[in-house]
Amino acid sequence: MKRRTFIKSAAVAAAASPLMLKGIPLQAGTPLPVLAQLPQDNDKILLIIQLFGGNDGLNTVIPAEDDAYYKLRPRIAVQKKDALNKLGNTYLHPALGKGSRGGMAQMLELGTLSIVQGVGYDNPNLSHFRSTDIWLSGINSSDPNVRLETGWVGRYLEKRYPDFPASLPDHPLAIQFGGFSLALLSSKGRMGIEVTDPSGQKGVGSEVDALDPDSPNTAYATEYAFIADIASRSNKYAQAVKDAYAAGLPKLKGDYKQSGFAGQMASVGALIAGGLKTKVYVLSMGGFDTHVTQQFDDNTGSHPSLLTALGDGVSQFMYDMTRLGLADRVVGITVSEFGRRPHENGSFGTDHGAASVQFVFGTQVNSGVFGNAYDLKNLNSNGDLFYQIDYRTVYAEILTDWFGLTQQETREVLQKDDLDPLNVLKSQVSGADSGATARGGFAITGNYPNPFTTATTLELSLDRTSDVVVEITSVSGRRMMRVLDRRLDAGVHRIPINADLPTGTYICTMRTGGRSATHIMQCVR
Repeated sequence: MKRRTFIKSAAVAAAASPLMLKGIPLQAGTPLPVLAQLPQDNDKILLIIQLFGGNDGLNTVIPAEDDAYYKLRPRIAVQKKDALNKLGNTYLHPALGKGSRGGMAQMLELGTLSIVQGVGYDNPNLSHFRSTDIWLSGINSSDPNVRLETGWVGRYLEKRYPDFPASLPDHPLAIQFGGFSLALLSSKGRMGIEVTDPSGQKGVGSEVDALDPDSPNTAYATEYAFIADIASRSNKYAQAVKDAYAAGLPKLKGDYKQSGFAGQMASVGALIAGGLKTKVYVLSMGGFDTHVTQQFDDNTGSHPSLLTALGDGVSQFMYDMTRLGLADRVVGITVSEFGRRPHENGSFGTDHGAASVQFVFGTQVNSGVFGNAYDLKNLNSNGDLFYQIDYRTVYAEILTDWFGLTQQETREVLQKDDLDPLNVLKSQVSGADSGATARGGFAITGNYPNPFTTATTLELSLDRTSDVVVEITSVSGRRMMRVLDRRLDAGVHRIPINADLPTGTYICTMRTGGRSATHIMQCVR
C-alpha cells in the first residue's frame, strides 16, 4: 500500500464520523486519536457544561428581596412568591426545581450544589465568539490581535503528560459532546479522542495495511508504523467506549429524557458507571441567547425550559452517581460566555450583559452561595452588572484541589498569579490527615463506622457558634430522619445516631443559615 493512500485511509478511519451514544454525537478530536489516563492515585472526574448564548444570571438566582430587580424587569421578573427559597436568602428560578429528583433546587437543599454569583472578568467582551474563547481558554484578552489557541484544560493535560503524544495509555483523556471545545486544545493538539460510530467502525482493514517492498529501514517505514499503531488504537478505544457504555447503561436508574442535554448526562453517567477512565467530559446546551420570549409572567418561556432541562439532567446524574458510590469522584461546573443586561428589552427578553452566575456541583463541594448580592443601583457605564469574582477562580481550585497541581503549576496553566480561592471544593487530602484538615472549618468530617448497621457516630466541625440542623436523606430525596436541631458552639462535635434504615446509600446534610455541608453514608443490614 502506498504511503499517501495509507495516511488518507487512516485519517478517514480515525476521524470520519463521531461515536454515537443514544443518537448523540460524541466528539473530542486530536489530529490522531490520542488517549491518556491519570495515575491510579487520582481518579477524579470533571464535567464542564457549556451554556451557549449567555445565561441570564438574574433570572437564574433571583434577587427577590431587591425592589430594584422588579423595576428593571417589570414584565420578565420572577416574583418572590414563585421563586424557590432553599437556603437562607437564596431564591432560585422555579424551573430549577422541576423533575422527579427535584432539580438543582433539591441539590442545594441537600448540600451538593454551590452557586458562584457575580462571575466575570475585566473589560467584558459582549461578542459571543470572543467571550466564549476567553472563558474556554482561561486567558482574558479582548484584543483581536491576540489569538486564543489553547484551552485551560488542554494546558493542564499537556503539563500533566509531558510525554504526550509519544506515550498513549489506555483510555480517553477527554470526551466532547456537541461540538469541539477550545477548552481541550493544547499546543500539541486536541487532548481527547475522535472515533466513529462503534456499530460501524471498521478502522483500517488489515488486507490493505502493507508496506511497499522497498520501505523497510526507511523514515517512511517508521512513520507508517506510528500511524498504523494509532489506527489500531483507535479501533481499540472505540471498542473501550462502546463496552463501557454497554456495561454502565443498565446500572442507571435516573429518569433521563431520551435526547438533548439529559441524553448527554445519561451517556456520561453510563461511561463512568461502566469503568471508562476518561477524566474530563465537556457537554453543551444551546439557546441561552434569550433576546426574545425569554420569560413570561407565568414563568414560562425559553429560559425556564432551558433551566428545567439543566436542573433535571444534572440532578438525575447526581442521583445515579450517589447511589452507585461514584459521586465523590465527580465535580461539575457550568460555564457561559456572559450574562444578560439587568434591564429587560421590549421583546420579553434581555440583551448581552456582563457578570452572571456559575454552578459547581457534586458531593465534594462546599455548598452555598459565593459572592455578594448584586448592587442593581450601581451599574457600569454600559448599564451592566459589575463582576465580583474572576471566572478563573473556580478553575484554579479545580486544578489544585481536585486534580492536584501545585500553586505554581496552576499559575502557569492559567497565566495568572493573583486568584484568591473561594473554597468552593472540599479538601481532598486523603488518609489520616483529612479529618484534621476539615477540623476548624465547616464540615461533616465523617461517621464511624461507615458502613453501619443501626448505630454510628457523626463528627461535625464548626468554625463558629451556630444554629445547626442535621438531616439524613435518601438519594432519591426522601427525608429519612432529623438527627439534630439545636445551637452548637464552634469546634468538633460527635453526635451518636441510632437509625432504623433500610440497606442503602444516604446523604447526611448539615445546614446553618446560608451554608450546608454533605457526607455520604452507607447502611448495611
